[in-house]
Amino acid sequence: MEWDAWGVAEKRQTLSPQVKALLASALGIPEREPVHRDESHVTLTPSSLTDAQHAALGGLLGAEHVSTDHGARLRHSGGKSTPDLLRRRSTGVQHAPDAIVYPASHDEVSALLALCEEQGIAVVPFGGGTSVVGGLDPERGAFGAVIAIDLRRMSGLVSLDEVSGTAVLLPGTTGPEAEELLGAQGFSLGHFPQSFRFASIGGFAATRSSGQASSGYGRFDAMVDAVRIATPRGDLNLGRAPRRQPGRICASSSWAPKAHWASSPR
Repeated sequence: MEWDAWGVAEKRQTLSPQVKALLASALGIPEREPVHRDESHVTLTPSSLTDAQHAALGGLLGAEHVSTDHGARLRHSGGKSTPDLLRRRSTGVQHAPDAIVYPASHDEVSALLALCEEQGIAVVPFGGGTSVVGGLDPERGAFGAVIAIDLRRMSGLVSLDEVSGTAVLLPGTTGPEAEELLGAQGFSLGHFPQSFRFASIGGFAATRSSGQASSGYGRFDAMVDAVRIATPRGDLNLGRAPRRQPGRICASSSWAPKAHWASSPR
């Protein structure tokens, strides 16, 4: 996905001359073509990770799965809301995670969270990067550093029970990947929000996603049968619960390294 826009460059569309003229007249601004900066011209906040912290992260995942690359940090610096995209186009210094890490398993996520708690590092889970509610902002708060945990390596269909229609999917699986994997066995995920092409299963679950087909199949939180959630203090294994209940609703957690979904036959 583009760092400063929604979608991919080859699908970019331009406004017609008539629409441009209408906007210019209505807003009282001159017509002008948007300026797209090269990402190398964007200034990011320097990484505040210490050498020891960087080495510790590399020791857990392998150095090749810890990145402080400018492009990677820029692409993980927020979601795709209008404020996010306007901020990307500003000429000021952009806030970005101090590093991006790419775990490949639930155990690696658990170890990362424990290390970050010990080292005072804030973490932001990153699936498809489609959040429009500030969920991917690299907020460090009182912590000395912040990293984005990219779940793209945790992708795939673990199992499918064709009798109950229950599938076990990993959190980094995108909507199209899940649909292809389930479709090969005659099933459909049945969840098609506007973010479908890029968003991940973990993101669907964490945000209680809903979309165009939700009136038929229901919201995504209604499709979730169980989740396994990693925390710095151990795992949470959660099953179905009443939709409305007092206290914290645990299904809102950002971490769902493995989850069970009720899928639908085609």
